[in-house]
Amino acid sequence: MTFLVSAKGNEIRSWRAASEFAAAYRRAMLERASSNSCGSASELFENALSGLKQLENEHETVLAELNELLRKTALTPPSAALKEMTAAFYARLYRHMDLFHSAPAFYQMSMEFLRQVSSSLVNHAAEQLGLFAKRMPAVSLVALGPAGRFEYTPFCPLQLLMVHGDANPSERETLNLFGHLLHTGFEELGLRIDPVITPRNPAWRKSLTDWQQHCTTILQQQKQSEIIELLRLGDQYLLPPHEEIGQQFRDFSIPLLKANRPALGNLVSRMLALSNGLSMMGNLKLERRKPETGLFCLPDYGLLPLSSAVSALALIKGASANATPQRIKELLKRNELDVDLSEMILSAWHTLHEFLLLREKSFDIDPNNRQPLYLDPYDLNDKQLDSLKAALETVEVIQRQVGVIFSWTGE
Repeated sequence: MTFLVSAKGNEIRSWRAASEFAAAYRRAMLERASSNSCGSASELFENALSGLKQLENEHETVLAELNELLRKTALTPPSAALKEMTAAFYARLYRHMDLFHSAPAFYQMSMEFLRQVSSSLVNHAAEQLGLFAKRMPAVSLVALGPAGRFEYTPFCPLQLLMVHGDANPSERETLNLFGHLLHTGFEELGLRIDPVITPRNPAWRKSLTDWQQHCTTILQQQKQSEIIELLRLGDQYLLPPHEEIGQQFRDFSIPLLKANRPALGNLVSRMLALSNGLSMMGNLKLERRKPETGLFCLPDYGLLPLSSAVSALALIKGASANATPQRIKELLKRNELDVDLSEMILSAWHTLHEFLLLREKSFDIDPNNRQPLYLDPYDLNDKQLDSLKAALETVEVIQRQVGVIFSWTGE
C-alpha cells in the first residue's frame, strides 16, 4: 500500500491509500476468479478470507509474544537469560517483518527493546559499583547514528555517548568504570556496540559543562575532522533512565549546530558527494572487490545518502522529530516540503529499510556479521529491482533539493 504523509487522522479506512489498496485487491481477486484457474469463485474468496484471518491471528500472536518479552526484559538483570531473551525478541520481530513488511513497526518495537535494555544495564552497572554509585553525578545515555534516528537493529553498531553532571577527579574515575561496565554489558547481550563512540571512551563521556565547551570550541576552530565527528550529534535519541540531563544536552547541542553555517556546509557538501548507487545509464553500482564482487552495498548507496540528506534537512529547518518519517511529516506540516516530494522520500525510506530488514532476517545476530549489508541483484525479481532503482532515484532528488534549500538559507 502507498504510504501517504498527507493522510489525516488515525482511521486507516479514511485514507485514500487504503481505498486504493482495497480497490486493487478487489480487482485482483475478481481477475483470478474469472480466470477459472483457482477453482470456484466461492472457494477462492473463502481461501482469501481464511488467509487474511490467519495473518490477523499471527499478528496478534507475535505482538503478544513481543510485549511479553519486553515485560520480562524489564524484570531480568543482565545475564545469560537476558541474552536469550534478546535473541528470542529479535527472532519474533523479524518474523513480524517477514509477514507484514512494516519497517515502522519493526523500529518502534526495536527501540522499545533498546530502552528496556538500557535501563536494565544502567541499573545493573550502578549495582556493581555499590557504594561508589552514590557518589556518581546524574548520568544520561544518548544514542547517535541509526539508533539516534529511531532505526536501531541488532546488526548496526550502537553508538552511545554519555553526558553527566559536574564531577571531581574521584567521581570521574567512577564514571570511567561505569562506562566500561555499560559497554561490556551491551556486548555480553550479543549486540554490536561501536568501539569508539561508547561511554568507555572519555572523548564521548563528558559533563554537561565540558560538552558545551567542547562543542563551542570545535565550531569556532572549524577543524574538518572534528566537525565531522561533532555533526553526529544531529541525530540524537535519549535513552532511559535519567533522560533529564540528556535533554539539557540536546537543548544546547542541536541549536549550536543549526546556527553554525560552516558546519552545516560541511554536512551538506559531504552529503552531496555520496553516490545514490546508480550509474549514468541507470544501472546499479556493484562491488568489484572480493568477497562482495557483484553485490550492491545497500548502506553506502541507499541508506547513508538518504539518512544524511534528511538529517541535514532536519538541522537546517530545525525539525524536532527523531525518526525520518516523523521528520518528513513535521516539515510537510510546516510547508517546508511539498506533498509530492514528501511522499517520494517516505516511499524511498520504506523501500530501502524493507530491503535491509528482510535481508537481515536471514542471519543470526552476530556482532561481526556484515553480510546483511549487501544485496545480490540476481536474487531480486523485476518488481523488486524497479522499486530499488526508484528509491535510489529519489535519493538523488532529495540530495539535490537539500543542496538547493541550504543555498537559499544563505541568501
